[in-house]
Amino acid sequence: VELTLQAGSSSGYGYRTWRVRVGGAGLGDDANDALARLGLLVPRAPIAVRFAVPIALHGVDDAGFCNASFWSNSKCSPAAGTDPLLLLKGIVETAVQWLEGSHEQGNSEEWRDTERHAREGFDVIRTYAAIRGKKELTASTSTSPSTRRPLVLCNTIEPKWIVPALRPCFTSVEQQTSNNNNLLMVDWTNLVTEIGPGIYSFDLFTPEFCDLFIAEVDAFEATKLHCRRPNTMNKHGLVVNDIGLEPLLTDLLERCMAPMCQALYGSKEDAAMITSALDHHHSFVVRYRATDSSAATIKKNDEDDGTRGLDMHHDASEATLNICLGRDNFTSGGLRFCGRFGDANHRTSTQTVVSHTKGRAILHLGRHRHGADDIDSGERINLILWARNSAYRGAAAFGHVPLDGTPQKKELGMPDKLCLSKSNDRDYEEKMKLLDLTENVATVGQERKTKRKITKF
Repeated sequence: VELTLQAGSSSGYGYRTWRVRVGGAGLGDDANDALARLGLLVPRAPIAVRFAVPIALHGVDDAGFCNASFWSNSKCSPAAGTDPLLLLKGIVETAVQWLEGSHEQGNSEEWRDTERHAREGFDVIRTYAAIRGKKELTASTSTSPSTRRPLVLCNTIEPKWIVPALRPCFTSVEQQTSNNNNLLMVDWTNLVTEIGPGIYSFDLFTPEFCDLFIAEVDAFEATKLHCRRPNTMNKHGLVVNDIGLEPLLTDLLERCMAPMCQALYGSKEDAAMITSALDHHHSFVVRYRATDSSAATIKKNDEDDGTRGLDMHHDASEATLNICLGRDNFTSGGLRFCGRFGDANHRTSTQTVVSHTKGRAILHLGRHRHGADDIDSGERINLILWARNSAYRGAAAFGHVPLDGTPQKKELGMPDKLCLSKSNDRDYEEKMKLLDLTENVATVGQERKTKRKITKF
């Protein structure tokens, strides 16, 4: 069951409506051993209750699941014979209490701190939407044919923004029914090219949509509003979920990325479970450029701050969608893949290097090690969706299923230099010295061999 809730106040969590999903196995540990009886384990919640949109709320984990304290409310006790409608009503009332903070008698200060942090984020989204709304109102009085609605004011993907082959995925439910274009009928395998093991490439966005997205990013940056940068490795770009684009990209996830992953990875033993129900995302844009007009404000070593390229890593996602939005004419800067985290050959596999083309997407598993080669000229912006499976993550957190990439297999042989990561590999310096030594020995041996041949001749 999916609920739409709103707290009574227009401030804090009452700023917006919240989608809450109820159903399925609750998270936690089964109370069947001594540790559970002693209260040293988190008891399993009787039913899963999850906020389906990102929220920072005391008692809710990163995947949106409410913890066991949610069920301390007697109205939510699913005792034998409980009327399902009464139980659902109790869940609704409890969820609203959580949004209003009336349940936090002993932790009110902690709840207020979390609410204050969330409110600051809401204020940024609300302020930016107002700025863009005023611009749209002004533009509507213009006779210019180029007037377009800002993306931040759109909650769904319009078919015209998508390449023709994939437009059926973004038609309305009514159109899909009348045209028999159900997503389950889409032949995903014929729409993509497998360019490496589990790595797929395909055209997705039109050039016009790429330009619209970049314009939205530029418009937000011009406001000087607070924003988060993508991650610890790339300091240029921003988290687009935080500026109001989360609903638009959720539409992209649900209509295209999630069903595509089910089709492409569903038969793969090492990926089927984790990609079976992708339901939320962390989305951001990253920027790579060869030169910068404000170079004085940037570290001399561009490689360290993600300006020109990005070191080898794997993502905090079950699956990743990487779309090139373009920008200025750029050269080089391909996406380089090695092996998968946890595999014996994750730093020694045959490499796959993918060139970027405006509007073209690359889909891969989050644990697939990859990095961005340095860009030689121009500038490029990429949109990244880290898609996640909340049910899988919840089960893995309590040990019911193994974590992605575990158990880690013992590495075989020496790694490839280009697959090593200075930022993420603790043995980076050690392995580089050994590889340099091996190369030097091989070079000396070859030179001696060549010299002997010349002497003999």
